[in-house]
Order: sequence, then structure tokens, then C-alpha cells
Amino acid sequence: MEKTVVKAINVLEMLARDSRPRALGEIASSCDITKSNAHRLLATLTELDFVRQVPDDRTYEVTLKLWELGMRVFERFDIRPIAAPHLRALQDKTDESVHLSIFDDGHAVYVDKLDSSHALRAYIRIGERAPAAHTATGRAMLAFLDEAAFLSASHDLKRHTLLTMMTPEALRAAIGDVRSQGYALTRGEWREGVVGVAAPIRTRSGAVMAGIGVAGPTERMTDEALTHAIDTVLATARAIAADLERSMS
Repeated sequence: MEKTVVKAINVLEMLARDSRPRALGEIASSCDITKSNAHRLLATLTELDFVRQVPDDRTYEVTLKLWELGMRVFERFDIRPIAAPHLRALQDKTDESVHLSIFDDGHAVYVDKLDSSHALRAYIRIGERAPAAHTATGRAMLAFLDEAAFLSASHDLKRHTLLTMMTPEALRAAIGDVRSQGYALTRGEWREGVVGVAAPIRTRSGAVMAGIGVAGPTERMTDEALTHAIDTVLATARAIAADLERSMS
């Protein structure tokens, strides 16, 4: 096994796991290598655009290039056929609009959906891009993605309704709640009068593959309906993740 390659991958994995940029000494200590060795590896990784140096304090962080490569691999494993029967079951159990999303450059992109049978319903277009900061599936994914993903979602927050969360600090607190609860809940932040509940679909290693959500009008999303939607969405996300793992093994 080529030791230099192993060390470089260890550095990348260490930075990717961390929620903040790290100094040279911290990286060397964490990866059990010398500072000079760490400096050489970081210089190469920076030149290849896998790592960037933060100008203000000369710390290091991973770039989105790792995520871009991961997305190319993800595209080979189209999650939609695997998720489709679960999406149908979720719609049957909630009778609200349900959708499957992936994360892309600060947005939740809807890749599949089923509409509610009600005349008054949350409408979603396949291929539509919605701000991850203000949607339930977006936040569900953001909570378990890296700092680069958070920055891409929070750097240019725009108001969509009177309830839209407008500061990165508030968003960070909200996704902290998602991380502890396992699900995201939004109320009228992206579209007025629409309540969304979502959970991330994650692999056994913790990688976020997609998000699955339910959206309905405020008047139907009562406390009882929300409790049912939350439990059902969480169970559905786990079921899809299990099927996805089996398909990739």
C-alpha cells in the first residue's frame, strides 16, 4: 500500500469529518504525521483543489470537490427506483404530498414526488430547486452534511415569506435541532401556509444520500397529523436506506 496516498486520504477524511477548519499542527497531530509531512500533503491537496487554506487564520478545510466526486458516484446509484415503493406507501399513509430530494449547491432538488389527493395541497415540480435553508428536506440533509454544504446554503439567505429564517445563526440552531431529533420541521418558510416534515436517507457510514419529506397545508397538519407524519417519515427513511445499502453491496 502506498503510504503517501494513505496519509493524504487520512488528511482528507479528518478534514471532511470536522465541523471547522483546522490548523497545520492540529492536522499533523490528529493524523499522526510530522508538521513538515502534513504541510507537503496539504500543499498538494490544495493544488489539486481538494483543500483550501482559510486566508484569515491560515487554517485548512476541504472544498466541495470531494462532494462533487461523491455526487458522480451517487448518480450511478439512482435512488428513485429504490425509493418509489416507499414513497407510494408514505403517500398512502399520510394522504399528503410526498417528495424525494437530493442536495445540490445549497438547494434541495426534487427528484421524485407524489401529490396529495386533496384539492388543497402542497404542489412540487420534479426538477424544482428549493433553498435547502428553508425547506424540510433541505434542512434534514444539511444537518448531516459538512460545513461547506452549510455555507453554500446559508451565504445568501432570501426572504420568501414572513416566516423565513433570515440569519445563518438561526439556521445553524435549527439544523442542530434536526441533528438531535432526526427529522426537520418547517412552517411556512418557503411557501406560505405549507408545513413540511422530512428525514435524511443515510448510509450505514452516515453519508447523506437524499431526503424524504411530507408537505401539507397548515390547516390539515394538526399536532396529531404531524406526530403521525414524523413517525412515518422516519420509518420510511430507514426503510429506503436499508434497501439502498442492499442494492450497493
